[in-house]
Amino acid sequence: MVRLAFLGLVLAEVAGFVLVGQAAGLPATLLLVVLSSLLGALVLRHGGLAAVRRAQAALARGGDPRPALREGGFRVAAAALLIVPGFLSSLAGLLLLLPPVQGGVLRLVRRQGTGSEPADFASLRQAGPMRPSGGEPIPDAEWEEIAPPKRPTHRPSGWTRH
Repeated sequence: MVRLAFLGLVLAEVAGFVLVGQAAGLPATLLLVVLSSLLGALVLRHGGLAAVRRAQAALARGGDPRPALREGGFRVAAAALLIVPGFLSSLAGLLLLLPPVQGGVLRLVRRQGTGSEPADFASLRQAGPMRPSGGEPIPDAEWEEIAPPKRPTHRPSGWTRH
């Protein structure tokens, strides 16, 4: 079923190329594909990095990084769809940048359910260090660097210098 859907998507993208090529001409069609890919690269570069920074800032102040990560995930997915050559994928990527479409996708995903409770990041930060499953504290240890021996432990060969 997935293979058939993928084949249908590829055929629809080819049909899109043919239709746009007939209507706008080959140079304009190629220009649109290149511009779509460049837009996708820009969205990926700026949107993805900004979302990571917002998530780090939220974690640093003990907040919830999920909204920033969610927005960043939508931007990365939209950028990937824009970078892939094709008019249907570019249209889907542009739609995925719109907040109402993102809300609809979130509602659809939430309806599927994950079965897990959302994490409370502030309480995790206040809980202190993580402990192994047995509940025992992790031991504190010291280490000492041991230098390698100064003299070789074997006789010199023709391939080594001693």
